[in-house]
Amino acid sequence: MNSKSRFSTFFFVLFCALSCYSYGTAMMDYFLLYPSRFLIGEEEFIDYHKLLESAILPISVFPFLLIILMNFIVLWLKPLGVSKRLLWISLICLILDLLSTALFQAPWNMALSTGKDVALMQKITDTNWVRVFLESAQAVVVVIMLYQRCSTVSDIVSSSPEMPRA
Repeated sequence: MNSKSRFSTFFFVLFCALSCYSYGTAMMDYFLLYPSRFLIGEEEFIDYHKLLESAILPISVFPFLLIILMNFIVLWLKPLGVSKRLLWISLICLILDLLSTALFQAPWNMALSTGKDVALMQKITDTNWVRVFLESAQAVVVVIMLYQRCSTVSDIVSSSPEMPRA
């Protein structure tokens, strides 16, 4: 395996790992933090919301933006055995998710910085299924691509002549 192939493999595996991390943080946000906002009192809500907003950038947003960039790079690297079509599907899911977030979810969430608004919180929760679907689809595609890559390597190893043992 040459150095370009090694780097391509390493970068692809890193992309897959970060995609899984990003998916996990997003699902925690959607299924734990979103519902918990309804339980917070009016007086504590602004402080609670500030805490969440300050933590979401380094924990969830930056890794999400990084996997979009990494998806472009993986497309360019073309790792052995990974379907270019699935890489494009992954990227499309990520970009649509980014657009949904930037155009709808983020502005609505930022509006909560002024205080608790149960109707807006419900709107955010009710419309979030789009992001859940896109992020789940992207995660499934990543697992399929990882399987493809492992299968290709396994096929290559099993078809190569046996190396003498030391």
